[in-house]
Amino acid sequence: MIIDAHLHVWSDDFDRFPFAEGVETKGGAPVELLNQTMEQAGVDKAVIVQPAYYLYDNRYVAECLRRFPGKFAAIGLLDRHAPDTPDQLQRLVEEDGYGGLRIHLSRPEDPAEWAAPDQDPIWQRAEKVGASFIVYGPAPLLPAVEPIIARFPGVKVVLDHMGCAPTDEDPPYPLQSIVLGMAKYPNVYVKFTPQLPTSKEPYPHPDAFPLFQRLYEAYGPKRVMWGTDFPHVLKAPGYVPALELFQTHMDFLTEDDKEWLFSKSALSVWKFAD
Repeated sequence: MIIDAHLHVWSDDFDRFPFAEGVETKGGAPVELLNQTMEQAGVDKAVIVQPAYYLYDNRYVAECLRRFPGKFAAIGLLDRHAPDTPDQLQRLVEEDGYGGLRIHLSRPEDPAEWAAPDQDPIWQRAEKVGASFIVYGPAPLLPAVEPIIARFPGVKVVLDHMGCAPTDEDPPYPLQSIVLGMAKYPNVYVKFTPQLPTSKEPYPHPDAFPLFQRLYEAYGPKRVMWGTDFPHVLKAPGYVPALELFQTHMDFLTEDDKEWLFSKSALSVWKFAD
């Protein structure tokens, strides 16, 4: 089994599913295109991350879950300041089948807002209903959420895009070390994705392999997972090359490691219930 643990979809029916106010309309990336792309690559399941284009309107992704039961898990977006956010999270999980929420570290002026005590009720509810968080933002901002990760060891947290660590750092790897340091929390996982803007070499970007190996050694095979960032991956390097990058080019991964990378780690965090 292969699971794409990070991608986005949005409807091309902009009347039924409009973007949030102020967001420019762009071409659709509907679930039908995703299904076709996954089938061609031999990918079985996927974790849909609510696109920021919709902000807190999670209806389209919820519809994808209903239309294709058992194929997708989902991560939503909610207003962390709303007084009923814990209840909204529980409804997303229990009624719509969501598996958690995304944290955008760079959106507030002070990323420490995500770890403030007023966020505890959301994490408490997440722990109660078995929800997780995924974290997206520049590596230097990751320490801002460490306090709440430490307070809730029962809530699983997944770092998007290698924790946004650059691949071109020289020793002592100051930004990579921040992401590597998050491995000390047993509830933290990290996603391996193929977007490598700081690589200086063409695909398969061998100069990026040392970062992946450091992450693999820090987190272990059971806390790393593969994702593509569809539909953006269609521009570069392409969906199938994004899979082959980790299937065939990184020889430090054993066949058992690849089972965790491509499915078992994701299955340990999210449910793909019928």
